[in-house]
Amino acid sequence: MSNMSLKEQLDSLFNPRAVAVIGASNSFGKWGYNVLSRVLSHKQGREVYAINNKDPEVMGMKAYRSVVEVLGPVDFAVITVPFQDVPAAMEDCVRKGVKSAVVISGGLAETGEEGARIQREALEIAWRGGIRFIGPNCLGFCNPYANFCTAPFLPPIEAGRVALVSQSGNSGQSILDYGAQMGVGFSKFISSGNEADLRFEDYLEYLGQDEKTDVILGYVEGFREGKRFLELAKEITKKKPIVIMKVGRTDVGTRAARSHSSALAGSEAVLDSVFKQCGVIRVDKLHEVVDVAVALLGQSLPRGRRVGVLSMSGGMAVIAADALRKEGLELPPLSAVTMEKLESMMSRRWSGGNPVDPAGDFVSYQALWPMIEDENFDAIVVIGGVAMASGYATWAPALMKQATEELGEQMGEAELDAIKTTIDLMTKHRKPVLFTVGAARFEVEGKVALRLKQGHLNLYTEAEESAKVLAHLVRYSEYLSAG
Repeated sequence: MSNMSLKEQLDSLFNPRAVAVIGASNSFGKWGYNVLSRVLSHKQGREVYAINNKDPEVMGMKAYRSVVEVLGPVDFAVITVPFQDVPAAMEDCVRKGVKSAVVISGGLAETGEEGARIQREALEIAWRGGIRFIGPNCLGFCNPYANFCTAPFLPPIEAGRVALVSQSGNSGQSILDYGAQMGVGFSKFISSGNEADLRFEDYLEYLGQDEKTDVILGYVEGFREGKRFLELAKEITKKKPIVIMKVGRTDVGTRAARSHSSALAGSEAVLDSVFKQCGVIRVDKLHEVVDVAVALLGQSLPRGRRVGVLSMSGGMAVIAADALRKEGLELPPLSAVTMEKLESMMSRRWSGGNPVDPAGDFVSYQALWPMIEDENFDAIVVIGGVAMASGYATWAPALMKQATEELGEQMGEAELDAIKTTIDLMTKHRKPVLFTVGAARFEVEGKVALRLKQGHLNLYTEAEESAKVLAHLVRYSEYLSAG
């Protein structure tokens, strides 16, 4: 094996100088075509070589029958050949002096004993030659900071502070896509596949040291080194949050996970206990992975469990209160100072306590600001009244549409000023505020929604989502305080 540290090995893998695509193809739609297209679109001074043992040219480039025939050095290879040819391709990489690879090819350990035997053979060849590799049976990876990507089927990814390791290619794509919608930038994306060589724990160790990564996300079907995961996570979560969607909770799900990525799924009760011990945030849904990541990027961690609720609807206030209590959070009374401020701006119909419901009066930010300042609250959940101006026109009759759009524009400009004041207060008091819109259409467009997104302040569509995300922040904060 190589004498380089894991960090040095993966730094080299994620930003290679000379790349060979083994199994490069002229056939549109084949992996060898799609991967080479993606690599060429991010060439940027790298040498790229097409390896095809039949065609003399691929996509207008000279093709080599083997990577061994390439005259210049090659430090990285993408292997996309049929599964039975993977060991021979790996042997050629060893002879050429390739340092790292990603094996896209499927049909190996996830399919049964014959595939597992071929995978072991390829692994032994790689180990003998000091090659570290991602996969097999994976989508590839992306390093936006180096503008290098081997995964052909990804949404546009901006460089940012979040890393994602996914044992499922398609689930990883979904998380990336929703992340892009929510304004999340990524430092690395790794589709880890069967993890024959490099494992989830290796990526975790690497990302824990990666200066461009502040939050680590994982989609996990099973751990191969449970004890190592626990030890790594305990250290990493002290400085970087780890958010994991661990699937395979049921017997059927466990079997499906094993057949998908040949992972060992493990006992659910043990895993829950391990996650709690090491401060890992466990989520249940793909969009929740992103929602929690956005909150960790844009919000202060709450100092406690006490929540103030401001709702433009009495019904939604009740739903929010129920959801927060279900998550083990508290709804204390308003302080005397806040009560006095709210009394001065509300009509007689307002709720007179927490949750704060103006009962039809459009009082949002003016009520929110004293609640952020209230020492009785560690966090605030807002339901409705935010980013609504851009949605009014969609509800207006045709004759009123222009007037409504103009009104919406004026309200939007005024709201931008209010958002600035709100963010300043959140920063000053180090207090999270989670915004929930009254109707989904209001969140899609408009300057206010964009400004919130730029500050990593998500707009949730349901009070239950806000409550769940806030509870994750509270538990992580409590874990850090206890340590």
